[in-house]
Amino acid sequence: MDIGLQEVVLLSVIRSSDVPLPETLNRQSLEFWHWYLEEKLHIARLALEGKGLRVMTRIEYGNVVQKILAVAEEERVDWLILGAQGATAAQEILLGSTAYEVIRRSHLPVLLQKFEVVREMGHIRCRQYCQHLFEKVLHPTDFSECAASAFRVVKRLKAAGTRQVILVHVQDTRTMKKRTPEQLVAFDQHDLRRLETMQKTLRLYGLSVETHLLHGIPHQEILRLADQLGACLIVLGASGISAVREILTGSTFENVIRHSRAPVLVVR
Repeated sequence: MDIGLQEVVLLSVIRSSDVPLPETLNRQSLEFWHWYLEEKLHIARLALEGKGLRVMTRIEYGNVVQKILAVAEEERVDWLILGAQGATAAQEILLGSTAYEVIRRSHLPVLLQKFEVVREMGHIRCRQYCQHLFEKVLHPTDFSECAASAFRVVKRLKAAGTRQVILVHVQDTRTMKKRTPEQLVAFDQHDLRRLETMQKTLRLYGLSVETHLLHGIPHQEILRLADQLGACLIVLGASGISAVREILTGSTFENVIRHSRAPVLVVR
């Protein structure tokens, strides 16, 4: 898989809550955390260098979200990757955790990788939902400019190993109640043409594409389709201001991130 990745910055942040201030009174605890994280990062670094990547490691102390965003800016990274346990991702984002805050505040694309925690014979390990992250991509679209930004990323994913793209648009039945049957048919025909145009574009990039025009509550239909077709990645578009409002009010964007078993790539 070649996604153009050349260099990785591995960052671990010692939370202020783990080593409360003042630092001078907790020097031994701080040194222990630093040593522990150095060992973990060293193992990860060797694994990535074995894949031919250049790797830098950094350990910071303080507010986790602030440090992630600050290091991303200092190192001029192109995108961020965060991990989330599938069973707790909903709680984390709902409560304003690291994942939620980074997605909300970052101007960079953020990949939220989902893991299932498996306990076997007294051992705990994390298992990826899909072993081939970019192989089958689901791209929900509302045809907005935000969605268009995400679509520009989708067009370039063949080099990452993407074989199939699933385009989906959901007519929200909650907002269509007052429309006449004739209007609903016209909306469907118009949106089908837009999906077909996107499909033709992706085929020019050498991708296999299927389209779906669904009716229902958008996040429910998107998640159902992702599970039904075995999507390995969901690519969503979001704007800075509306993303905040959407996450707070429980919209399609927020619900997909919270409840998806598959990884989600959020594109600004």
